[in-house]
Amino acid sequence: MVAGAVVSARLLPEGTILQVTGTYRWIVYGAAAALAGGFHRSRVFVAALGLAALDLVAGGSTEMDVLAALGTVYVVVVGLLALSRDRGIASPTGLTQVAASAAGGFVPGILFYDPVNLEAFLDLQLLPGGLTAWTGFPQSVALLSGGALVASGWSVYRWQGAVERGLVWTQVCVLGAIHPASGPTLDAVLLGAGGLVLALSVLETTYAMAYRDDLTGLPARRALMRDLDELSGTYTIAMVDVDHFKKFNDRYGHDVGDQVLKLVARHLERAPGRCRAYRYGGEEFTLLYPGITHHEAQGFLEEVRRSVEQATFVLRSWNRPKDPPPGPAKPPARKKTLSVTVSIGMADSEDVPDGDPMTVLKRADEALYRAKKAGRNRVSA
Repeated sequence: MVAGAVVSARLLPEGTILQVTGTYRWIVYGAAAALAGGFHRSRVFVAALGLAALDLVAGGSTEMDVLAALGTVYVVVVGLLALSRDRGIASPTGLTQVAASAAGGFVPGILFYDPVNLEAFLDLQLLPGGLTAWTGFPQSVALLSGGALVASGWSVYRWQGAVERGLVWTQVCVLGAIHPASGPTLDAVLLGAGGLVLALSVLETTYAMAYRDDLTGLPARRALMRDLDELSGTYTIAMVDVDHFKKFNDRYGHDVGDQVLKLVARHLERAPGRCRAYRYGGEEFTLLYPGITHHEAQGFLEEVRRSVEQATFVLRSWNRPKDPPPGPAKPPARKKTLSVTVSIGMADSEDVPDGDPMTVLKRADEALYRAKKAGRNRVSA
Protein backbone atom coordinates (compact mmCIF):
# COMPACT_ATOMS: atom_id res chain seq x y z
CA MET A 1 0.00 0.00 0.00
CA VAL A 2 2.76 2.44 0.93
CA ALA A 3 4.67 1.59 -2.25
CA GLY A 4 1.51 2.11 -4.29
CA ALA A 5 1.00 5.53 -2.71
CA VAL A 6 4.54 6.57 -3.59
CA VAL A 7 4.24 5.36 -7.20
CA SER A 8 0.90 7.14 -7.60
CA ALA A 9 2.38 10.37 -6.29
CA ARG A 10 5.18 10.13 -8.84
CA LEU A 11 3.07 9.20 -11.86
CA LEU A 12 -0.18 11.14 -11.50
CA PRO A 13 -0.44 14.93 -12.04
CA GLU A 14 0.16 16.92 -8.88
CA GLY A 15 -3.12 18.82 -9.15
CA THR A 16 -5.13 15.60 -9.45
CA ILE A 17 -3.48 14.03 -6.40
CA LEU A 18 -3.91 17.10 -4.20
CA GLN A 19 -7.53 17.39 -5.24
CA VAL A 20 -8.24 13.76 -4.35
CA THR A 21 -6.25 13.63 -1.13
CA GLY A 22 -7.27 17.11 -0.01
CA THR A 23 -10.68 15.90 1.17
CA TYR A 24 -10.45 12.16 1.39
CA ARG A 25 -7.49 11.90 3.72
CA TRP A 26 -9.50 13.76 6.38
CA ILE A 27 -12.31 11.26 5.88
CA VAL A 28 -9.73 8.49 6.33
CA TYR A 29 -8.46 10.01 9.60
CA GLY A 30 -12.02 10.29 10.89
CA ALA A 31 -12.90 6.75 9.82
CA ALA A 32 -9.80 5.35 11.53
CA ALA A 33 -10.61 7.19 14.77
CA ALA A 34 -14.27 6.13 14.64
CA LEU A 35 -13.41 2.47 14.03
CA ALA A 36 -10.83 2.56 16.81
CA GLY A 37 -13.32 4.08 19.23
CA GLY A 38 -16.04 1.58 18.32
CA PHE A 39 -13.76 -1.45 18.70
CA HIS A 40 -11.85 -0.25 21.79
CA ARG A 41 -8.50 0.31 20.06
CA SER A 42 -7.17 3.21 22.10
CA ARG A 43 -3.73 3.22 20.47
CA VAL A 44 -5.18 3.50 16.97
CA PHE A 45 -7.56 6.24 18.17
CA VAL A 46 -4.65 8.30 19.49
CA ALA A 47 -2.52 7.60 16.39
CA ALA A 48 -5.32 8.63 14.02
CA LEU A 49 -6.06 11.88 15.86
CA GLY A 50 -2.33 12.58 16.07
CA LEU A 51 -1.97 12.05 12.34
CA ALA A 52 -4.79 14.50 11.68
CA ALA A 53 -3.22 17.03 14.04
CA LEU A 54 0.17 16.61 12.36
CA ASP A 55 -1.41 17.13 8.95
CA LEU A 56 -3.34 20.18 10.13
CA VAL A 57 -0.57 21.93 12.04
CA ALA A 58 2.64 20.97 10.24
CA GLY A 59 1.05 20.45 6.84
CA GLY A 60 -0.26 23.99 6.90
CA SER A 61 3.23 25.37 7.46
CA THR A 62 5.50 26.31 4.61
CA GLU A 63 8.52 25.36 6.71
CA MET A 64 9.67 21.78 6.07
CA ASP A 65 11.70 22.01 9.28
CA VAL A 66 8.48 22.30 11.28
CA LEU A 67 7.06 19.21 9.58
CA ALA A 68 10.29 17.29 10.23
CA ALA A 69 10.34 18.17 13.94
CA LEU A 70 6.66 17.53 14.62
CA GLY A 71 6.71 14.38 12.49
CA THR A 72 9.55 13.08 14.65
CA VAL A 73 7.51 13.77 17.78
CA TYR A 74 4.62 11.82 16.25
CA VAL A 75 6.84 8.84 15.40
CA VAL A 76 8.24 8.78 18.95
CA VAL A 77 4.78 8.99 20.55
CA VAL A 78 3.52 6.13 18.37
CA GLY A 79 6.61 4.09 19.31
CA LEU A 80 5.78 4.55 22.99
CA LEU A 81 2.13 3.70 22.36
CA ALA A 82 3.20 0.48 20.66
CA LEU A 83 4.71 -0.71 23.95
CA SER A 84 1.32 -0.52 25.68
CA ARG A 85 -1.90 -2.42 24.99
CA ASP A 86 -5.25 -1.33 23.58
CA ARG A 87 -8.07 -0.41 25.95
CA GLY A 88 -11.45 1.27 25.68
CA ILE A 89 -11.20 5.00 25.02
CA ALA A 90 -13.21 5.86 28.15
CA SER A 91 -11.33 3.42 30.41
CA PRO A 92 -8.72 4.79 32.84
CA THR A 93 -5.89 3.32 30.76
CA GLY A 94 -7.38 4.63 27.53
CA LEU A 95 -7.82 8.12 28.94
CA THR A 96 -4.25 8.02 30.26
CA GLN A 97 -2.96 7.09 26.79
CA VAL A 98 -4.91 9.94 25.20
CA ALA A 99 -3.80 12.50 27.80
CA ALA A 100 -0.15 11.42 27.83
CA SER A 101 0.04 11.39 24.04
CA ALA A 102 -1.59 14.80 23.79
CA ALA A 103 0.91 16.22 26.28
CA GLY A 104 3.78 14.48 24.49
CA GLY A 105 2.80 16.13 21.24
CA PHE A 106 1.62 19.52 22.50
CA VAL A 107 4.66 20.50 24.58
CA PRO A 108 7.29 19.85 21.87
CA GLY A 109 4.95 21.44 19.33
CA ILE A 110 4.94 24.69 21.31
CA LEU A 111 8.71 24.58 21.70
CA PHE A 112 9.37 23.93 18.02
CA TYR A 113 7.36 26.94 16.90
CA ASP A 114 10.19 29.02 18.33
CA PRO A 115 12.76 29.14 15.47
CA VAL A 116 15.64 29.07 17.94
CA ASN A 117 14.45 25.84 19.59
CA LEU A 118 13.64 24.31 16.21
CA GLU A 119 17.09 25.06 14.83
CA ALA A 120 18.79 23.76 17.96
CA PHE A 121 16.87 20.48 17.72
CA LEU A 122 17.58 19.91 14.03
CA ASP A 123 21.25 20.92 14.31
CA LEU A 124 21.91 18.68 17.31
CA GLN A 125 25.01 16.52 16.71
CA LEU A 126 25.01 13.47 18.97
CA LEU A 127 27.24 11.12 16.97
CA PRO A 128 30.22 11.62 14.73
CA GLY A 129 30.07 10.41 11.16
CA GLY A 130 27.79 10.67 8.18
CA LEU A 131 24.43 9.63 9.65
CA THR A 132 22.71 12.59 8.07
CA ALA A 133 24.31 11.98 4.69
CA TRP A 134 23.28 8.32 4.83
CA THR A 135 19.65 8.78 5.91
CA GLY A 136 18.89 12.27 4.63
CA PHE A 137 17.54 13.18 8.09
CA PRO A 138 19.12 15.41 10.76
CA GLN A 139 20.82 13.32 13.44
CA SER A 140 18.19 14.09 16.07
CA VAL A 141 15.40 12.97 13.74
CA ALA A 142 17.24 9.82 12.63
CA LEU A 143 18.16 8.69 16.16
CA LEU A 144 14.79 9.36 17.78
CA SER A 145 12.86 7.83 14.89
CA GLY A 146 15.17 4.80 14.82
CA GLY A 147 14.58 4.18 18.52
CA ALA A 148 10.82 4.53 18.06
CA LEU A 149 10.86 2.05 15.17
CA VAL A 150 12.81 -0.43 17.31
CA ALA A 151 10.15 -0.12 20.04
CA SER A 152 7.34 -0.68 17.53
CA GLY A 153 9.22 -3.55 15.92
CA TRP A 154 9.58 -5.23 19.28
CA SER A 155 5.82 -4.92 19.85
CA VAL A 156 5.19 -6.60 16.47
CA TYR A 157 7.51 -9.45 17.50
CA ARG A 158 5.96 -9.71 20.97
CA TRP A 159 2.25 -9.56 20.11
CA GLN A 160 2.18 -10.17 16.34
CA GLY A 161 -1.07 -8.26 15.89
CA ALA A 162 -2.52 -6.26 13.02
CA VAL A 163 -2.59 -3.09 15.12
CA GLU A 164 1.11 -3.42 15.96
CA ARG A 165 1.95 -3.81 12.28
CA GLY A 166 -0.31 -0.88 11.43
CA LEU A 167 1.48 1.39 13.90
CA VAL A 168 4.85 0.53 12.35
CA TRP A 169 3.65 1.24 8.80
CA THR A 170 2.10 4.52 9.92
CA GLN A 171 5.48 5.54 11.35
CA VAL A 172 7.08 4.65 8.01
CA CYS A 173 4.51 6.78 6.16
CA VAL A 174 5.19 9.77 8.41
CA LEU A 175 8.95 9.37 8.04
CA GLY A 176 8.50 9.32 4.27
CA ALA A 177 6.41 12.49 4.47
CA ILE A 178 8.99 14.38 6.55
CA HIS A 179 11.98 13.29 4.47
CA PRO A 180 13.73 16.25 2.79
CA ALA A 181 13.35 14.58 -0.61
CA SER A 182 9.56 14.55 -0.24
CA GLY A 183 7.33 17.32 -1.54
CA PRO A 184 3.80 18.57 -0.76
CA THR A 185 2.18 16.05 -3.09
CA LEU A 186 3.98 13.03 -1.68
CA ASP A 187 3.44 14.36 1.86
CA ALA A 188 -0.33 14.39 1.36
CA VAL A 189 -0.37 10.92 -0.17
CA LEU A 190 1.80 9.37 2.55
CA LEU A 191 -0.11 10.93 5.44
CA GLY A 192 -3.38 9.71 3.91
CA ALA A 193 -1.85 6.24 3.46
CA GLY A 194 -0.86 6.24 7.13
CA GLY A 195 -4.47 6.92 8.14
CA LEU A 196 -5.71 4.18 5.81
CA VAL A 197 -3.25 1.69 7.33
CA LEU A 198 -4.60 2.47 10.79
CA ALA A 199 -8.21 1.97 9.69
CA LEU A 200 -7.39 -1.32 7.97
CA SER A 201 -5.51 -2.58 11.03
CA VAL A 202 -8.69 -2.24 13.11
CA LEU A 203 -10.73 -4.05 10.46
CA GLU A 204 -8.15 -6.85 10.23
CA THR A 205 -8.14 -7.25 14.01
CA THR A 206 -11.94 -7.39 14.09
CA TYR A 207 -11.95 -10.01 11.33
CA ALA A 208 -9.41 -12.11 13.23
CA MET A 209 -11.51 -11.90 16.40
CA ALA A 210 -14.52 -13.27 14.52
CA TYR A 211 -12.75 -15.98 12.53
CA ARG A 212 -9.86 -17.09 14.76
CA ASP A 213 -9.96 -18.63 18.22
CA ASP A 214 -7.93 -16.57 20.70
CA LEU A 215 -6.96 -19.46 22.98
CA THR A 216 -5.68 -22.01 20.45
CA GLY A 217 -4.94 -19.82 17.44
CA LEU A 218 -6.97 -22.15 15.21
CA PRO A 219 -9.70 -20.88 12.87
CA ALA A 220 -12.95 -20.61 14.80
CA ARG A 221 -16.40 -22.08 14.14
CA ARG A 222 -17.41 -19.11 12.00
CA ALA A 223 -14.47 -19.84 9.69
CA LEU A 224 -15.54 -23.50 9.51
CA MET A 225 -19.08 -22.52 8.48
CA ARG A 226 -17.68 -20.24 5.78
CA ASP A 227 -15.41 -22.98 4.41
CA LEU A 228 -18.20 -25.57 4.50
CA ASP A 229 -20.31 -23.31 2.28
CA GLU A 230 -17.56 -23.42 -0.34
CA LEU A 231 -17.12 -27.21 -0.33
CA SER A 232 -17.95 -29.40 -3.32
CA GLY A 233 -17.07 -32.88 -4.52
CA THR A 234 -15.65 -35.47 -2.14
CA TYR A 235 -14.54 -34.51 1.37
CA THR A 236 -14.39 -35.86 4.91
CA ILE A 237 -15.30 -34.10 8.14
CA ALA A 238 -13.99 -35.35 11.49
CA MET A 239 -15.21 -34.18 14.89
CA VAL A 240 -12.62 -34.40 17.69
CA ASP A 241 -13.46 -34.26 21.40
CA VAL A 242 -11.08 -34.22 24.38
CA ASP A 243 -11.91 -37.17 26.62
CA HIS A 244 -12.95 -36.43 30.23
CA PHE A 245 -12.21 -32.73 29.74
CA LYS A 246 -14.55 -31.70 32.57
CA LYS A 247 -12.40 -33.66 35.01
CA PHE A 248 -9.34 -31.62 34.04
CA ASN A 249 -11.20 -28.40 34.79
CA ASP A 250 -12.81 -29.66 38.01
CA ARG A 251 -9.64 -31.18 39.47
CA TYR A 252 -6.86 -28.88 38.26
CA GLY A 253 -8.65 -25.65 37.32
CA HIS A 254 -9.46 -23.86 34.09
CA ASP A 255 -5.85 -22.78 33.52
CA VAL A 256 -4.83 -26.42 33.15
CA GLY A 257 -7.89 -27.05 30.98
CA ASP A 258 -6.76 -24.25 28.67
CA GLN A 259 -3.30 -25.79 28.45
CA VAL A 260 -4.84 -29.13 27.49
CA LEU A 261 -6.83 -27.47 24.70
CA LYS A 262 -3.67 -25.78 23.41
CA LEU A 263 -1.82 -29.10 23.45
CA VAL A 264 -4.54 -30.83 21.42
CA ALA A 265 -4.77 -27.88 19.03
CA ARG A 266 -1.03 -28.08 18.29
CA HIS A 267 -1.34 -31.75 17.31
CA LEU A 268 -4.42 -31.13 15.19
CA GLU A 269 -2.71 -28.23 13.43
CA ARG A 270 0.10 -30.60 12.44
CA ALA A 271 -2.27 -33.40 11.45
CA PRO A 272 -1.22 -35.31 8.32
CA GLY A 273 -3.21 -35.47 5.11
CA ARG A 274 -3.33 -31.76 4.23
CA CYS A 275 -6.36 -31.19 6.42
CA ARG A 276 -7.65 -27.98 7.99
CA ALA A 277 -8.18 -27.82 11.75
CA TYR A 278 -10.79 -25.66 13.54
CA ARG A 279 -11.88 -24.97 17.11
CA TYR A 280 -15.55 -25.93 17.01
CA GLY A 281 -16.34 -24.88 20.56
CA GLY A 282 -15.60 -25.95 24.14
CA GLU A 283 -13.43 -29.06 24.00
CA GLU A 284 -14.52 -29.95 20.45
CA PHE A 285 -12.46 -29.50 17.30
CA THR A 286 -13.12 -30.18 13.63
CA LEU A 287 -10.80 -31.54 10.93
CA LEU A 288 -11.69 -31.03 7.27
CA TYR A 289 -10.15 -33.27 4.60
CA PRO A 290 -10.99 -32.04 1.08
CA GLY A 291 -10.79 -34.53 -1.77
CA ILE A 292 -10.77 -37.82 0.17
CA THR A 293 -13.29 -40.26 1.66
CA HIS A 294 -13.42 -41.27 5.31
CA HIS A 295 -11.76 -44.60 4.41
CA GLU A 296 -8.74 -42.69 3.10
CA ALA A 297 -8.80 -40.28 6.05
CA GLN A 298 -8.98 -42.98 8.73
CA GLY A 299 -5.24 -43.65 8.74
CA PHE A 300 -4.52 -39.94 9.16
CA LEU A 301 -7.01 -39.67 12.01
CA GLU A 302 -5.55 -42.69 13.78
CA GLU A 303 -2.17 -41.00 13.60
CA VAL A 304 -3.66 -37.86 15.13
CA ARG A 305 -5.26 -39.87 17.93
CA ARG A 306 -1.97 -41.64 18.71
CA SER A 307 0.05 -38.44 18.67
CA VAL A 308 -2.22 -36.89 21.31
CA GLU A 309 -2.20 -40.06 23.41
CA GLN A 310 1.60 -40.29 23.33
CA ALA A 311 2.17 -36.61 24.11
CA THR A 312 3.46 -35.78 27.58
CA PHE A 313 1.58 -33.14 29.52
CA VAL A 314 3.48 -32.26 32.68
CA LEU A 315 1.71 -30.35 35.41
CA ARG A 316 4.58 -28.71 37.30
CA SER A 317 4.25 -28.38 41.06
CA TRP A 318 0.63 -29.49 40.87
CA ASN A 319 0.24 -29.71 44.68
CA ARG A 320 2.15 -26.53 45.49
CA PRO A 321 0.27 -24.15 47.85
CA LYS A 322 -0.49 -20.64 46.68
CA ASP A 323 1.79 -19.12 49.36
CA PRO A 324 5.04 -20.80 50.47
CA PRO A 325 4.84 -22.25 54.00
CA PRO A 326 6.97 -20.66 56.75
CA GLY A 327 10.27 -22.19 57.71
CA PRO A 328 13.11 -23.72 55.70
CA ALA A 329 12.55 -24.33 52.01
CA LYS A 330 11.42 -27.84 51.15
CA PRO A 331 12.50 -29.93 48.15
CA PRO A 332 10.55 -29.20 44.96
CA ALA A 333 7.21 -30.96 44.68
CA ARG A 334 6.95 -33.99 42.45
CA LYS A 335 5.91 -33.31 38.86
CA LYS A 336 2.67 -34.93 37.78
CA THR A 337 2.11 -36.17 34.24
CA LEU A 338 -1.43 -35.98 32.87
CA SER A 339 -2.77 -38.33 30.22
CA VAL A 340 -4.76 -36.70 27.43
CA THR A 341 -6.73 -38.62 24.82
CA VAL A 342 -9.27 -37.71 22.17
CA SER A 343 -12.24 -39.41 20.55
CA ILE A 344 -12.86 -38.86 16.84
CA GLY A 345 -15.95 -39.31 14.69
CA MET A 346 -15.82 -39.03 10.90
CA ALA A 347 -18.15 -38.93 7.92
CA ASP A 348 -17.77 -38.08 4.24
CA SER A 349 -19.84 -36.56 1.47
CA GLU A 350 -20.09 -39.89 -0.38
CA ASP A 351 -22.54 -41.15 2.27
CA VAL A 352 -24.84 -38.13 1.85
CA PRO A 353 -27.02 -38.10 -1.29
CA ASP A 354 -26.79 -34.36 -1.95
CA GLY A 355 -23.37 -33.89 -0.29
CA ASP A 356 -24.79 -31.28 2.10
CA PRO A 357 -21.93 -30.19 4.43
CA MET A 358 -24.20 -29.67 7.43
CA THR A 359 -25.54 -33.21 7.07
CA VAL A 360 -22.00 -34.57 6.84
CA LEU A 361 -21.07 -32.54 9.93
CA LYS A 362 -24.05 -33.95 11.82
CA ARG A 363 -23.11 -37.51 10.84
CA ALA A 364 -19.52 -36.92 12.00
CA ASP A 365 -20.90 -35.71 15.34
CA GLU A 366 -23.02 -38.86 15.61
CA ALA A 367 -19.91 -40.95 14.87
CA LEU A 368 -18.10 -39.08 17.63
CA TYR A 369 -20.86 -40.03 20.05
CA ARG A 370 -20.41 -43.68 19.06
CA ALA A 371 -16.65 -43.44 19.66
CA LYS A 372 -17.18 -42.06 23.15
CA LYS A 373 -19.84 -44.64 23.94
CA ALA A 374 -17.54 -47.45 22.80
CA GLY A 375 -14.89 -46.45 25.36
CA ARG A 376 -13.26 -43.22 24.08
CA ASN A 377 -9.75 -42.78 22.68
CA ARG A 378 -10.75 -44.20 19.31
CA VAL A 379 -11.83 -43.27 15.77
CA SER A 380 -15.33 -44.14 14.65
CA ALA A 381 -17.28 -43.79 11.39
